[in-house]
This record gives sequence, structure tokens and C-alpha cells, in this order.
Amino acid sequence: MLLDSYICRSHIHGLYLLFLPSMRRRMRVLWSLALICACTVLFHVSYLLGERYHSKQFQTIVANAHAPINHIAFPVVIICNKNRLNWSRLPEIKSLYNITPPQEELFDRILTAYDGLSFHNFNVFDSLVGESLDELNHLNFTQIVIEMSWRCDEILQDCHWQKAPRDCCKLFRPRRLPLGYCLAFNELERRRGMETGINSGLLLRLLQRQTHHAPGNPGLKGFWLTVVESSVWFGFPIEVVPHIRTNVAVTAVYHYYDESTLSTPSSWRHCVMDYEEESEHFFTLEGQKYMLENCQAECQQRYLLRYCNCSVDLFYPPSDYPACRLKDLPCLASHNHLLQNFEQPGEHPYVHREESGLVCECLYNCKSLSLLTDMRKSVLQPWLRSNSSAIESMWLNVFFKKPSMLVYKTNLIYTWVDLIGMLCIMIYLCVYIISYSILVSFGGICQLCLGCSIISLIEFIFFALYKVPQFYWKRLLNE
Repeated sequence: MLLDSYICRSHIHGLYLLFLPSMRRRMRVLWSLALICACTVLFHVSYLLGERYHSKQFQTIVANAHAPINHIAFPVVIICNKNRLNWSRLPEIKSLYNITPPQEELFDRILTAYDGLSFHNFNVFDSLVGESLDELNHLNFTQIVIEMSWRCDEILQDCHWQKAPRDCCKLFRPRRLPLGYCLAFNELERRRGMETGINSGLLLRLLQRQTHHAPGNPGLKGFWLTVVESSVWFGFPIEVVPHIRTNVAVTAVYHYYDESTLSTPSSWRHCVMDYEEESEHFFTLEGQKYMLENCQAECQQRYLLRYCNCSVDLFYPPSDYPACRLKDLPCLASHNHLLQNFEQPGEHPYVHREESGLVCECLYNCKSLSLLTDMRKSVLQPWLRSNSSAIESMWLNVFFKKPSMLVYKTNLIYTWVDLIGMLCIMIYLCVYIISYSILVSFGGICQLCLGCSIISLIEFIFFALYKVPQFYWKRLLNE
């Protein structure tokens, strides 16, 4: 009687037909098999949904294909002369540091090596291997190099920002870099580029000053240009060669992870937030924001410390690492072959290398901006010019290529909101119509497999937890 009272009002159609009094035995058997199959499918799909929820799969989509470019700051533009030092200041430096005539030859060779120094080029110190360096080891060559480095008024002229003439020394400031001591634009100010197109950003003239280059460094002349996001310590440089006007068009791609992904570990989502200092992948330069490039720069310092027990402070911001002295430079030269390349963890079975590289387990920032550069060069024909300064100069133009940028968003494919979404819809609508999608909620699975809805399940739970105990309680009282 109790079962009949539930069956006659049940919305689980398969269960209703199974206990229908007029149903034949053969049909009951068939409906029983159908219900068993339906329940099997229900539990299996529910298990797959649960697995999908717990696996935390990600998807990356285009959030905005035309985001305004003026929402981000103009890139940081860093300029480095390939010949790092102004050799005309050498006599002044020798007098300031009391360099004696017997020391001059070694002093000149050391500074000539510094004139072409960069992180991947420590072999410039090969000539110092086996030399007695004690008599000059007390000198701070980092400070000497800074004092001999090019100043903004010596190599920059005719600066324009957003088509207006500006004082170059008010736009650029000195900056340490793995390329040496360079000049950086927009590092702290974070000016925004309001216009796009050629000549709309930064335009200036670079002066070579070949007569003031180190005579012992006859390498290729020109400049290194680095275009990076603010808060990024270093990037991969672009070569600017003499007698060329170089136009660098910059486009931006922004990528961020939404809030739903931040509950997962950084190793799972393969990115790190600025505040996740407890993450095993959180390594950055001292006093600097976490960025992929800053993590790689910190990794460079740790390798220098491993091989030579010091760091080249000319390349990085001040830190607690001991600075390399003159006696440490031959050690850097002997390990130069091990400092050439970054090596991704796990790439050995697929990439053949004669020497191991820098293995840095660095992840992207969860809010990262990629700056893509498109470089165009045109010859300036210096042989047609009579002005010697014009012959030795080259024009550089850096600008945003277009007024919009692409924005990507990474989120979780399946969240707990999707898991219970249909239940919320059913409570809100209070109707029997539910979704047909098995990927939205368990209500859809129940309808597909059992011919019922969430309301049917609520009815069954109410029957099992209230009606059945009430029936047996009344029966006990009557007895």
C-alpha cells in the first residue's frame, strides 16, 4: 500500500511502469533490465563528471580580440652601445684610481674585455687566465665601468616622444642589464602610448662615436635594442646596425588566468601569481616583481654562484650575493660554455646538446604581457651626407603598430558551479523542465537515463526519509 501510494504519483516513469498493476511479467522483466542499464549509465556518467571536476582541466579562449592598446603602458625601451665604454675617459679614470705605468697594460686589457661583456660572452676574459691579478684586485671594476659607460647626451640626440621634441636625458636613465650598463626609457614613468602608427611613439637618433671606442675591441659597431614590459629585468635584444633607419612596430598580446583557476597549485596551472611566495616556483630578483624573465635572471645568478661563488653585480640589481672581483673573472671565462643557453627541464631526451645549459624551472606570471616586435630597416645613404655626425648616426623609431591588442583568458572547463548549476535553475524556475545536456548537471543525466528530473529525486528522498519512517511508526503505535 505504501509503495503503491508512491508509485502512483512518481515522476520516475520507468519505476512507475515497472510496478504498474496491468503490466505483463515479460514487460516487467524488460523494464527491469532497462532500469538496471539506465542506473549503470547514470552512475558511470556521474563518475566521469566527478573525475572531470577533480581533474581541473583548463581551457584558453579569446576574451577580447580588440582590447584598446592604451590600457597598457608603452614598452620599456633599453639601448646599449655594443662598445660599452667611452674610451676618452680612460686617462681620467687612470688618474683617479692611481694606476701606475707598469699596471696600465693589464688595466687596459681588463677594460677592453668589459667593453664587449655580456652574460653569454664571458670568454672576453680568456686573456686574463693565468695572469697575476693581485695588484689590481682591490679595485671595484663595476664602479669603474659605470663611470666609463656612455651617458645619454653622448649617444642620444633629437629625441621625440609622441611627436613632440624632448630632452633625451629626461627620457632615459642608466640601467643595469645582462648586456652591461645601458640606458632605459619609460622604466619608472610607465607612460601610455595614446596614438599608434609610425612616428607616434619614441623617435631618436643614435650616435656611434667610433673615435671613442676601445681600440682593442674591433668588433661590429652599432647598438643593442631591448623592448620589454615594465617590471621585466631583461629580454632578448634586437640588433641596430649603422647607417640604417630602424622602425620597430610593437604589438601586444595579454594573457591572464581568471579567479576560478587560482585555487589550483601553481605547478598545475603552470603560472605564478605575484603574491604566491610560498610556491616552489617563486624565484625572482631581489626587490623585483615576479616575472618569468626575472626568475630566469635570478637563475643566472644562482648558476654564477654555483660555478664561481659570486655574481656579476653589473648585470643585476643590488642583492646579498657576493660580487665578483677581478680574481673571479678567469673562473667566469672557464665556465662560459655552460652559461650559453637556457635548458627546459626534461628536454634532454629530445634535444641534443654538447654541453648542459641553465635549467631554470620558471613559470609565466598568471597575468603576462607579450610584446611582439616587427622590425623594418631602410638605408640612410651616409655617403651622400657631408655632416660627420649624421654619417655616424642612425634613427630609431619604436611605436605601437595598431590601436588594439589580443586578450586571452584561461579558465577551468568544469567547476562546482557547473556541477550544481541545473539544481539552482530548477529551484528558481520550479518546473519539471530540465536540461538535456549531461555535461551541465546531474539532473540532465537523470532525465536522460531514468526519465526523471531533480524534482523526482526530491520526491524519492522525501518518500524514503519521511513517508517510510512515518508509515512504520504508525504501524508500531497501532500494534
